[in-house]
Amino acid sequence: MNRIEFKHLLFNVAFCAMTCDGEIDDREIEELKLIDTNTTYFKDTDLSEELSVMISAIRKSGQQVINDLFIELMEAHLTTVQELLILEVALRIINADEKIEENEKWFFRILRSKLRVHNEIIIDRFGQIGILFSKDFKTNISQYDISDETTTKFKLPKVVNLEKINFDEIKLR
Repeated sequence: MNRIEFKHLLFNVAFCAMTCDGEIDDREIEELKLIDTNTTYFKDTDLSEELSVMISAIRKSGQQVINDLFIELMEAHLTTVQELLILEVALRIINADEKIEENEKWFFRILRSKLRVHNEIIIDRFGQIGILFSKDFKTNISQYDISDETTTKFKLPKVVNLEKINFDEIKLR
């Protein structure tokens, strides 16, 4: 996957992580600003239009936006580093408001299941992540997928406060 496509995908992960619990917290927006300011993850990419498209899509299609992200992740040819960046951005956004909702747990677990990086590498990078490596959740390491039963536990609620995300204030590059 080329650099521009990956940055687009990474932003979509951040956006979906922000919206997956149905509410966009100000601290999640601040974390997105920090990611943009303090990393090169979105450097040289104008994401203003992408944000408008994502907001429109989530209003119109809701759950399908996140399902499409999961499909894109499964079909993408990502490096281990890219997959770790995806997990990092999702974790940063999910943890930004200092509370992890059930839907955020399921979003992250399904997100992880669409990646090929080995659990040992994730543990080396992030440690034992509670929302991923808990005794009540098992991923099939050989298939890197979770059952349809598990997937049905994640349902995107109606997302409120979409107007909080304003690129005039965020000023992403």
